[in-house]
Amino acid sequence: MYIYARRRSLTFSGKQVTIKAAIKDGLFGADKTHSFRVSRISGVSNTEPRAFSPGCLKFKVTGASTAVIENPASGGDKTDLCTFYYSSSDKKKVRQLVEEIKALMPK
Repeated sequence: MYIYARRRSLTFSGKQVTIKAAIKDGLFGADKTHSFRVSRISGVSNTEPRAFSPGCLKFKVTGASTAVIENPASGGDKTDLCTFYYSSSDKKKVRQLVEEIKALMPK
């Protein structure tokens, strides 16, 4: 599953979640990547989008850095790489993703 929103992308392969964020770096910019296995996820919270605010999918990952990206590309979010903001058009995909991840998470 692949979702792209707000200068970030989220990829789920069935066992691993990868979040990429566009950052300002040099002339063309770059991507900062954070990958983690579902077995390291200890919690998932999803706040659905509202009229004037994006949805927010947060992963609580054991041992992951909570450092905030200070130089996101234009239109990006200043947040850590365990958080993914999305628009209302991706609401259905995110709901499905959360269900799949919760089913695979360790109890």
